[in-house]
Amino acid sequence: MKKIFNEIIKPLLLAIFCGFILGRYYFKIYHDYLHNELVSEKIYLVQNGEYDSISELRFNNNYDKYVYYEDDNKYKSIIGITSKYDNAVKIKNLVSDSIVSEYYIPYGSIDSKQIVYDNELEKTNDIKEIRLIVDNILNLYKSDDGIKLISID
Repeated sequence: MKKIFNEIIKPLLLAIFCGFILGRYYFKIYHDYLHNELVSEKIYLVQNGEYDSISELRFNNNYDKYVYYEDDNKYKSIIGITSKYDNAVKIKNLVSDSIVSEYYIPYGSIDSKQIVYDNELEKTNDIKEIRLIVDNILNLYKSDDGIKLISID
């Protein structure tokens, strides 16, 4: 019995104990990194079009209010930004050929006014009010070109 304990059970218990300690250590590292570095917020962008140049974007975009970003040497015009999918659908219904895309941005990049505008947008179905709220949201992001978008495909 002592031989079985020394050859089988003792190494098994030692392996379980070492695995438990190392597992907790690596989980703590991952957990700290996840919460301090990788925390992000989901947003929905309502995209109006994709263009090869800035001049083409400006020529073809007949909307007064839009923001744009560059991705793979293409310029994409955005006519709506929201953190709620239902609001993105409302904005998409304003323009027939628009596309809703899901993106993630670093935590804290969403302006606090964005949340207020999203709540107002959620409560209304009036087209004029939706356009006014969307214009206000776009004005929040017109001057900020430091936001990094992460797309999950």
